[in-house]
Amino acid sequence: MSCDTGICGGDVPPLIGQVLTGTGLTLPQAAARLERGEPLTGLTDVQRRIVENYALGT
Repeated sequence: MSCDTGICGGDVPPLIGQVLTGTGLTLPQAAARLERGEPLTGLTDVQRRIVENYALGT
């Protein structure tokens, strides 16, 4: 079954507190890596958007 929003009821949440689920990174750590141009592997599309928005201050 497809989920239009990218987050479905049976999915693990993309973020718990400040921790990006399944990555071992906090949101500030991931944003710092993004700003340095380092690769962010293992992020879902939703997590990547969260990190990008956090880095932009939104």
